[in-house]
Amino acid sequence: MASPYDIQTYLLDRANIHDTVTRLTFNCDRKSTDGLIKDVYAPQVALDYTSVFGGQPFETTKEEWAKTITSAAASFDKCQHIVTGLIIELPQPFNNATRPDKCRVFANATGHMVRQAARGGPIMHDGAQFDLDVIRIRELEQKGENPWRISKQVVEIFWEQGNRDVIVDKVADIGN
Repeated sequence: MASPYDIQTYLLDRANIHDTVTRLTFNCDRKSTDGLIKDVYAPQVALDYTSVFGGQPFETTKEEWAKTITSAAASFDKCQHIVTGLIIELPQPFNNATRPDKCRVFANATGHMVRQAARGGPIMHDGAQFDLDVIRIRELEQKGENPWRISKQVVEIFWEQGNRDVIVDKVADIGN
């Protein structure tokens, strides 16, 4: 039997999706492979970082991607990513509405990366937009956990400031 899609369920879904997206950058900055695997990504994830690093979009497992992204974050002395302005595209609840199993999320993000040993200066900042597909995993929901996980992540860079060498020689192989 399908879960009811009422106002409370809609609001809980929005809150859980917001938490999942917030945990994305939080766990990256903490270099938490386990956090990304457990709380952020779906078992298979499609990724597109072509506007940042070139290359091609690709698909991988959450385990492989979590290792890749935390390894890249570990190359920085410090990093902080801030995600804000989330637009969560869930349908409004109404009579006989079906609760969705997926939705799209748009968000703005800024990144601040510091690597003291970088030639040309230690700081790089950038601003981007995330375009995310988020899916509901019923097994997690049945265990009483936040069921929403990111299954697709597209990052489009809007601006950069600072020394690109802070990121280029350490993480440029993403998507290549």
